[in-house]
This record gives sequence, structure tokens and C-alpha cells, in this order.
Amino acid sequence: MREVIDGAIDRAHHAADLLLSNAVDVDPLWLVAGVLAHLAAQVVRIRGWWNILRVAYPAQAAGLRHRDVTVAYLAGSGINGLLPARAGDVVKYTILHRRLPGSRYSTLAATSLPETLFESALGAVLVVWMLARGFLPVPAAPGDLPGPDASTVVEHPVLAAASVAAAVLLTVVVLRWAGRRSRVLLDRLRQGLTILRRPRLFMTGVATWQALGRVIRLGSLACFLNAFGLPATVGTAVLVMAAQSGGRIVPIAPVSTGLRIVLLAYGLVEVTGRPVDPGAITVFTVGVSATLFVVMLAISVTIVARELGAHTPRGALRAARAVDVATPVAAPVAVQAGHAAVIRSTARAPGWLRAAARRDPPA
Repeated sequence: MREVIDGAIDRAHHAADLLLSNAVDVDPLWLVAGVLAHLAAQVVRIRGWWNILRVAYPAQAAGLRHRDVTVAYLAGSGINGLLPARAGDVVKYTILHRRLPGSRYSTLAATSLPETLFESALGAVLVVWMLARGFLPVPAAPGDLPGPDASTVVEHPVLAAASVAAAVLLTVVVLRWAGRRSRVLLDRLRQGLTILRRPRLFMTGVATWQALGRVIRLGSLACFLNAFGLPATVGTAVLVMAAQSGGRIVPIAPVSTGLRIVLLAYGLVEVTGRPVDPGAITVFTVGVSATLFVVMLAISVTIVARELGAHTPRGALRAARAVDVATPVAAPVAVQAGHAAVIRSTARAPGWLRAAARRDPPA
């Protein structure tokens, strides 16, 4: 944990040095506008996840507000930027679990799949667009690809053998555990994917909100481009969005940032038709990432302190585990009363949600 925090501090110091050395060229008004537009895009996008949850839990989610889901999402988002392995998702699902009595973490996690389908598809389209335009550098010949490196296995045979044995043992344990609980687990996962059985609901309740969020995010990127003195057009904003999607090909922060810089250095010259200073591209990429990292982390810390009473990432995870142990798994009265109670509990819900409740009674 200490190493992770130290690494985050080092990255923040490096980004701060770049920003301070070029602070005179940054327009604070455009920077603030970009941050606000980014937050607005997140709030709009989260409405799709809210609709997914209401279809998965038609009874429990009758009183679930969009604000509740937004708070949970933002709490985990900032922590994910600091801790590896998406540790912020634990906090996100914990806060959401408190808003949905009787919910299961496996079902909550499954709802993230339909929530990311549209985003992933659009990201893939943007990467293909960059490939078609020649903005994404790829090996031109088979010899350009790095060959396999077996030096670690040769130099450390005991460590390599122990790693393989541990992986095999872990696989056996997981398969045995999954064999005993597979049916129950599959039912819970299937519940989280309920909205995928209603394509029309998915398009109107999820994809449309995420598409609107993407449009707002384009505006946010245009504001950031203006803030750092780079050409701000629809084409350059789309290019930056595509570079962000392409940078996720390698999910390692330093490599991902470097790949984005390379993609923008390739693309901005082609899109604008004029030379662009590579230093300005570096400052823009690092500056936007650092600004959003600080803002999102501050929001996460504030939410976690209010919801879980924790003031550090480690305290947040500890509080999340404590809530998981202390919260009884008791279904609400509406679920116990059967399908009729589900329909009554959604009487004030939109028509598409009432239809989902009638078609998919809780087990």
C-alpha cells in the first residue's frame, strides 16, 4: 500500500512540475469548464447503470435514486485511479449494497457488464478508425514483433516451477468452489444481466444515456484542448477520445500515457494539417490526467468519509469489509410477498420498468 501511495505521489509531483513550468500557457477558465463538463458526462452516463439496476432489482430498487448510484460510482472511480486492480469497485459496490437491501455483490458486479458494452463497442470503433487513418503505429513486418523472452525461467527455475504450481493449485480450488456454487452463482449473474434480454430497454435506458454522455465528453475534451492551447475542433476532440481508448490497450499507467502521447503526435498533425509541438501534447496529456485524477480522488475521499467514515483508501476497504460482514442478507418484504408485491412496488415507475417487473418476477 505504501509503495502504491508513493508511486501516486511521484506521478503527481511529475505532473505538477510539468504544469507549473507551463502554467502561464494554461487557461484556468477553460480548465474548470472541462472538469465540470467531464463530471456532467459521468453523471449522465451513470443514469444507464441506474436503469440496469432497477431492472435487475425491480422490488428493492423501487426507491433507489439516480443520486445514490452516482454517489457510489464516483466514490469508486477516484480510488480506482489510485489503487491497482480496480480496488475502488469494492467501495462502489459496498455503498450501493447499502442502498439495495438484500442485493448480492455478484449480481451488482454483473450489472457492470451491460453498463460497459456500449462504451467498449464505441471504444473499439474509435481504435479501428485510428488504424484506418494510420494514427495507430503497428508493426510493419513479423520481424518487428518482440520475440519471447525465456531468461526468467532459465535463470530462476525454482521460482518459475513454484509459480506454475501455485497457478495450477489456484485453478483447481476455484473450479471446485465454482462447481459447488455454480448454479446459485449463475442465477445471480444472470439477474444482473436481465436488461440484455430486453434489447429495446437496453437501447432506450442505457445506450442512449451513454451516447449523450459521450457527446458531453467531447465538449469536455474541447475545453481541455482550449485550456492547453491546442487546436479545439470536433475532429481533434474525437482524436483525443480515440487516443484515450487506444491508450487502454496497455492497462499500465506509464505505458498507457506514453501511447496516448504517441497517438496524438501522429494524429494531430494529420487532423489539423499543421505541426504541433510534442511538448504541448505531453503537457496536455499529463495535465488533463493529473487534473482529473486530483478532482476525482477528492470527490471519492469526501464521499467515502461521509458514507463509510473512512479517510484513507485502506480505511475505505476496511470499512467496506466491515459493512459486508455486518449487513444481514435479508430480502425486503416486497420480495417475500411475491410477484404481486413487485408490481405494486413499481407502480410509480416508468412503463418499461413495470413491464420488466411483470415479465421477470423475482425467484
